[in-house]
Amino acid sequence: MPLIAPEAKTGPDWKIAREVVVAIEEDRLFFRHEVIRAIDAPADVLYRETLVRMKAADMVLPPGRFIPALERLSLMRPFDCFVLRRTLDALRAVPDANLGCNISAQSVRDDHWWKSLFLELAAAPDLAARLIVEVTESAPVSAVDGAAFVRRLKDLGVRVAVDDFGVGFSADAARMCEPDIIKVDRSFLRRVRQGSFTAAELNRLVRAARRIAPLLVIEGVETADDVLIARNAGVEWIQGYYLDAPDVPFPAIRSA
Repeated sequence: MPLIAPEAKTGPDWKIAREVVVAIEEDRLFFRHEVIRAIDAPADVLYRETLVRMKAADMVLPPGRFIPALERLSLMRPFDCFVLRRTLDALRAVPDANLGCNISAQSVRDDHWWKSLFLELAAAPDLAARLIVEVTESAPVSAVDGAAFVRRLKDLGVRVAVDDFGVGFSADAARMCEPDIIKVDRSFLRRVRQGSFTAAELNRLVRAARRIAPLLVIEGVETADDVLIARNAGVEWIQGYYLDAPDVPFPAIRSA
């Protein structure tokens, strides 16, 4: 995978990028899946979000330890293509699964990086129908590039979600994407618990999200009180450790 430039590149971000490449080559990247359930019918699952992790020495690194470096180096598109391809592998392995896959706003361009994956999705509409692409909020989205990319996905039958709504550049992404799903950032439930954000403010945020997408998820549900707060705000779908910790309910997904 042509993820990084020559070895001559120096600096901490390039060091992290090279570690990611080596982790891919050594099959040390793996994936967990976190469930999204109906708030009043926990047996109803909307889909499971694919969460990438990296094994390093005697620890497991979450994406926050290496994704920011890739974003700063504008290397997210090859990485996102890799993760999406592994997500398709999981969909093939479990025919009744619906899986979400994060991609950076940097990757939201209909260009050569995505050509083979788009062809793959066009040839397998059953996979496309069970895939949800989550656009993250970490960078601004080009209106022209973003609209073309999202239109291509939707034409293929893929559902589109805007992740981390309410922070960063997510409002820009939401206006551009016309998403099927809005995911309210986990920080808002935490702030309500801490008293720095009121239930009324959360209700207003939820109403704003409902004007954009037909389905609404709130992330970061960690306690029974969080469920009550979400229900009172009118949220129908919830995600977080209170439901169950990220699990591995599918056959192992290898990185090679």
